[in-house]
Amino acid sequence: MSKTITSTELQKKTREMIDWARMEGEAIVIQTYGKPMAALVSYDEYQNYLQYKQARADRFALLRETAADNEAYNSLTEAEAMAIVEQTRQEAHEDQSGRME
Repeated sequence: MSKTITSTELQKKTREMIDWARMEGEAIVIQTYGKPMAALVSYDEYQNYLQYKQARADRFALLRETAADNEAYNSLTEAEAMAIVEQTRQEAHEDQSGRME
């Protein structure tokens, strides 16, 4: 859950809001004219976000690299690939149906 305050309230209670984010571990959403504009989070939460963002970027880079490596070996047309996907779906559905009996 997060706390919501206005930017004017933040100006008046900056220290209190920093302490809240740090001690309660909750984000504070800062609104201006009724619209969310920013969020105040603890430094630990910010560090966690940066680590998540880097790990996500690394995973996508690996996926792009793997796709590029596989492209040279993959000569399927889109229609052929979709046929394989559909066949695999059908086999999985039949397998799942067989288990339920």
